[in-house]
Amino acid sequence: MTQPQSGVLAEQSTHAVFLTLVLAPSETASVRSTLSTLPAMTEEVAALGGAPVLSVLAVGSDAWGRLYPAAQPAELTPFKALANGPLQAPSTPADLLLHVRSDRHDLCFELVHRFREALGDAVTLVEQIDGFRYLDSRDLIGFVDGTENPQGEERAEVALVDDDGPFNGGSYIALQRYIHDLNAWEALPLAEQEQAIGRTKVDDIEFDSADKAPSAHTKRAAAKEDGVSLKMLRHSMPYALPDELGLYFIAYTKHARVFDLMLESMVLGGEEGQHDRLLDFTRPVTGARFFAPPRDWLEASGD
Repeated sequence: MTQPQSGVLAEQSTHAVFLTLVLAPSETASVRSTLSTLPAMTEEVAALGGAPVLSVLAVGSDAWGRLYPAAQPAELTPFKALANGPLQAPSTPADLLLHVRSDRHDLCFELVHRFREALGDAVTLVEQIDGFRYLDSRDLIGFVDGTENPQGEERAEVALVDDDGPFNGGSYIALQRYIHDLNAWEALPLAEQEQAIGRTKVDDIEFDSADKAPSAHTKRAAAKEDGVSLKMLRHSMPYALPDELGLYFIAYTKHARVFDLMLESMVLGGEEGQHDRLLDFTRPVTGARFFAPPRDWLEASGD
């Protein structure tokens, strides 16, 4: 398998920046050239600060056809919006994703700044969100986030394409930014919060399946196909803006459908027809899909 980009498999960092961009209708060769320099640029910033910096560059389906028309990842399609009455999971514009991570926020800033300067007016900013690790890796709702993330060698098995094609070692990425209604959530008694999640809040112990409500988050957010559970590698992080608090959800998968199955279960419900109870207290305001090519492919694509 070829080498993935540095930020795909590494364990969680203290800080992250999620940058989404749209391409201007300009000449694409210079953009390809800039994108191909990201791995080297990342190493330069890490050397400058004397601390690890991790990055991932990923491209959406429309932009991929403009930038790399010769070959396209087999499962790269636009993000599919979903709706179930008042519940909405929108699809929003984004051509490029830069996901930067480090235990030093200043180094995240430095890499993002250099990358945007290099792209210049070839791109327009959609949004830039700073994520942070909260306490012992908890979401702002107070529950541990990512408990079921794969560990060790399983991370690569879950997140990386492993066929014999040119994109071996790449990863499909889906993202959503969620805004929490913490006032409503915190008004719930502890027992109701735990039933909504399907885990205990303080010590993070998952309920037995028989004890979970059909709408429990841990039940609805579990992707399954023909009764078989499918995993994804999450790098989600809380964020805080002056007038909103939420979670930047981002998942890396070998197959794009894994995320689709999870979101359908959350929004549309399973056989019981019940949506994820957590969606009554948090709502996605963005939705986009990308593919992160392996590092060697990305670097060679700038020629």
